[in-house]
Amino acid sequence: MRHHLTLLTGVAMLAIAHPALAQEGGVSASQTPPGSGAANPLAQPGDQQGSNSSTGDSGALEDIVVTAQKREQNLQDVPVAVTAITADTLVNRNVTTVTDLPRLAPSLTVTQGAVPTNNSINLRGIGTVAFSTAIEPSVAVIVDDVALLQQAQAFSGLSDIARIEVLRGPQGTLFGKNASAGALNIVSQGPAPTLTGAVTGLATTDEEYRVDAVLSGPLTDGIGFRINGFYGDREGFIRNLYDGRKLNNDRSYGVRGRLTLDPTPGLTIDLIGGHSVSESRGTARTFRNAPANAAVFGASLAQTLPGITPGRDNFNTAFNGPLFNKSRQTNGSARVTVDLGIANLIAITSYQDWRFRFIEDFDYIVGPVLGLPNGITAQSGFHARQFAQELRVASKGRGPLSYVFGLYYSDGKTDRFFDRGPSGPVVAAWTSDNGTKTYAAFAQGTFDIGRATHFDAGIRANHEDISVNFLNRAIPAVRPANNATCLTQCSGTGADSVVTGKLALRQDLGERVMAYVSYSTGYKGQGFDISTGFTPLRAARPVRPETSDAYELGLKSRFLDNRVQLNVAAFWTDYNDFQAQSGVLLPDNTIQLTLNNVGKVRTRGVEVELQARPVEAFRIDGGLSFTDAKVREFQNAQCYTGQTAAQGCLPVTGSATGFQDLSGKRLSNAPRWKFNLGGTYDILLPTAPFDGFVQADMNYQSRVNFDLLGNPLTVEDSYAIVNASVGIDQHDRGGVRIALFVNNIFDKHYASNLSIASGGSATLLAQTFTRSARRYAGIRARFGF
Repeated sequence: MRHHLTLLTGVAMLAIAHPALAQEGGVSASQTPPGSGAANPLAQPGDQQGSNSSTGDSGALEDIVVTAQKREQNLQDVPVAVTAITADTLVNRNVTTVTDLPRLAPSLTVTQGAVPTNNSINLRGIGTVAFSTAIEPSVAVIVDDVALLQQAQAFSGLSDIARIEVLRGPQGTLFGKNASAGALNIVSQGPAPTLTGAVTGLATTDEEYRVDAVLSGPLTDGIGFRINGFYGDREGFIRNLYDGRKLNNDRSYGVRGRLTLDPTPGLTIDLIGGHSVSESRGTARTFRNAPANAAVFGASLAQTLPGITPGRDNFNTAFNGPLFNKSRQTNGSARVTVDLGIANLIAITSYQDWRFRFIEDFDYIVGPVLGLPNGITAQSGFHARQFAQELRVASKGRGPLSYVFGLYYSDGKTDRFFDRGPSGPVVAAWTSDNGTKTYAAFAQGTFDIGRATHFDAGIRANHEDISVNFLNRAIPAVRPANNATCLTQCSGTGADSVVTGKLALRQDLGERVMAYVSYSTGYKGQGFDISTGFTPLRAARPVRPETSDAYELGLKSRFLDNRVQLNVAAFWTDYNDFQAQSGVLLPDNTIQLTLNNVGKVRTRGVEVELQARPVEAFRIDGGLSFTDAKVREFQNAQCYTGQTAAQGCLPVTGSATGFQDLSGKRLSNAPRWKFNLGGTYDILLPTAPFDGFVQADMNYQSRVNFDLLGNPLTVEDSYAIVNASVGIDQHDRGGVRIALFVNNIFDKHYASNLSIASGGSATLLAQTFTRSARRYAGIRARFGF
């Protein structure tokens, strides 16, 4: 590893020794046409900090243009709580995956499961944790104007990104039915106005090596291109003591191409296509607590625990089965923009294809389980694809009325198989397919009542058809009464229509100071609970839609000669028919775990975001959120594992578990407090061929419980993480930039999920870590021309 670090450093220093070559063809960010979407491919942290006096930098904060309302607007004019994370910030803070974003955005958390399909992106305490293939998320992920069909597709890494907009609160009016809690709007870089390119190399102390490359510019008059590719290989950080494997690694690669054509005046065609692959030796869990005589499915842990010290510092595990997953994703879209004079007509056609496969040791121990020499193995495969077409008209913002309206259609299908066994009481084998067709019409506009008063209104009419086919391939020897399971194929269909909307009133209180109040309704569509235990009843009765009413009061401001930006939002949202895992009492007095509508949820709080540039060379940014996310009504929740009557569990005759009332309890993985604070200082070196920079940031969150059912063992205490970097950057926009960084300086260990081990005793606690839960350092070197 030291050899790789030395080699990368040597290459970077060699480039610095030839500054004339590095500067040749350098492009200033100011050369990018405003509103073109062609963000400067060489822009890096420090580029817009005024490190070179020749740029004429005034020292003020730059305006950020977002598309949070499907038309280009200044961030400070949008009556929505939005965190806009630029390309500069993504690089500066070492953000490489969606799981890194909670460090930068208030009210955003990610719950990590054993596989990406069990991950959940949560905003303001609201997310979707469901085993079903067909239940859509509460937070939509949109990439270059295309909504991903499965949220798991978003966890394949980030490369060549222009900005990420985190939209908090219901966004269904413009982004559809799977944005009931918010949306992540990811925008990739566009073609550059002149020929440019860059190569970035990364090496870290935890054995990650990555190369990103981009080439962009005009092919001829009216035709621009951009192509980027990446390859990364990171060693695992969880050690399997049974065979020495390093788990939780990542090997990924991909390519994306973009072609922008202006064949005639007033017509622009933007073609985007990409393919990426990501594979790893799974997401391994370790034991935080393992009591004496602990067992899994009746098998002792005596062969598993030697060499392992359970606890929050335990990064060792032991099991004798497989652990692997692989994701392959191919996306393509065509965006056609026609200039109609007062408005633009935009047509977006897209197709996405995603395949995912995993295999894992289900019991997670060494030795035989249930008479099986290698224990229980679970494996599953997904194949999701979707065609979508959107047609919209967006005004250019002239006059007292600006607007966007359009039509939307999508046709998605996800196939899945699941096998668990090969024998024993936990065996399962089934295949399924589910389809969803969506038809929608939407409109949103802004009317200027006066010079300082603006009224926003939006509406969306949505219709959806869903279907399911489920084939049970593990027929029980004794068939249950009342056809309580799918003995052959079960099929079902459903349809639903809804109208949602938004109203907002904005008032300009002064120059660059705006206050707003808004009301919106949210909606997350119905869906089939497709998982092990699927029944004819589930096929006949889809889980009902989840609806919400959201109120928001906000202030957006800039002052002190445009050097300080302060945005504040207060929110209150009530959810009805909240979709969550729970227990259902069957006629034979047993409880079946299923996903259903559990009642009412409320989330309310305050968010504050700050950006400041007190002097030209120093930039500060941060965010703070207070979130009170609680269950208002959930009277028939299942008891958590090991819960007693004294702890609120109401026993059910003939069943090993029972019911509890969760009304008034906090939602899972919803920290009451979160904040992040960072600063970047440019060190001006007028006589050197480069400038220096120093960056540091800290993020904190209060304690959370990862179990919606309230198990006191699954609580992660509050923690704070500190990161820092230092480096050099050549004066011009091209050239060389080198950064040395350390993430998690104080090596604070924290779990991204806690749960009772499957088949284990009530106190056998398993934990999941992200890579950021350990300290690592690295070097990043970039050469551009």
